[in-house]
Amino acid sequence: MAVAVDFSTIPEMFDRITTKYANEQRPMLMHKVDKRYRGISFTEYRRKVELFALGLASLGVKKEDKVAIISENRPEWIVADMAIVSLGAIDVPVYPTLTPKQIEYIFKDAGVKIAVVSNSLQLGKVVKIRPDLKNFERIILMGEKGEQDDEVLTYAQVYGLGEQYEKDHPTYFRGKLATAKPEDILTIIYTSGTTGNPKGVILTHDNLASNIKSSAGIIPFTYEDTLLSFLPLCHSFERMAGYYTAMACGATVAYAESAETVRDNLLEVRPTVVTTVPRLFERIYTRIMKQVDSGPPARQRIFHWAVGVGRQYARAKHSGLISPMLRVQHALADKLVFSKLKERTGGRIRFFVSGGAALSKELGEFFEAVGITIIEG
Repeated sequence: MAVAVDFSTIPEMFDRITTKYANEQRPMLMHKVDKRYRGISFTEYRRKVELFALGLASLGVKKEDKVAIISENRPEWIVADMAIVSLGAIDVPVYPTLTPKQIEYIFKDAGVKIAVVSNSLQLGKVVKIRPDLKNFERIILMGEKGEQDDEVLTYAQVYGLGEQYEKDHPTYFRGKLATAKPEDILTIIYTSGTTGNPKGVILTHDNLASNIKSSAGIIPFTYEDTLLSFLPLCHSFERMAGYYTAMACGATVAYAESAETVRDNLLEVRPTVVTTVPRLFERIYTRIMKQVDSGPPARQRIFHWAVGVGRQYARAKHSGLISPMLRVQHALADKLVFSKLKERTGGRIRFFVSGGAALSKELGEFFEAVGITIIEG
């Protein structure tokens, strides 16, 4: 499916998508609150972005200013991202696993003015390096404020500043949405730095917009899909595929609590699509095989028979020649084995999108045999 709206910049995409689905009851985002998944509508998300952007504007954030985001995946991440880029500012996503020294290098290299952080741990890292940052001005904390610090604001305070700013500048946000140009810098994403200091990769709106449109033409996202997101949003793959492309197609995105809780979150969210890396399939495959090997001999024989049938069926499907007997065998294998494996992913998976590294042939053939589709990026 192609994208649901036409656009040439990320703010334009945001504006048109949130307008198109303004009256939708289904959620645009889902996240865990008090042990339950809660939905955030397209309209609610747009309002949060608008207020956060106006709050940043009241703090002096303007076109081409650099604003860092240091956070795990959560709705506040994409509120901050869209608010920053809607003002024409440039966001600098940072891995929350980095040390203060690594963060200091990125902040100095990029010229970061404001940092948005997720919790007291990330706050502590920035507070530690703040005396060594010349042009740095302020920290915004997603959670509740811990230490009393005039230079640390909470999200609630920034939203409040946005409401005040809106009274005197009622058309400011919409005006800014319309000023973005395809050639403007959208973001600076830093490499991991495994072979030296990390290097900032400059990406424009056009870089991402063209990628989104190309991906949407190949990955069949639809507005009826629900994605489970757990890969780091600060990495270009998840940001482009699991966030921007999903939004451009009008899909719902649910955030896993962490990489460790994906197994449970799959059952809770029951997603139709998951963007991931080969490591997840390795873990799933290892867990399945351990359970099979520890089961009774009869169950082992049924499992291996079913996978064998699945492999034959996959080969026959590619050639377009599936015999009536193989169809019957495959239906039985699906009932006895494959359907139970699919239930572990929530029972609604249409396909996985695998990126970041090549998926091994063995894993690809196994999951194809058991009826789980993996699209490789």
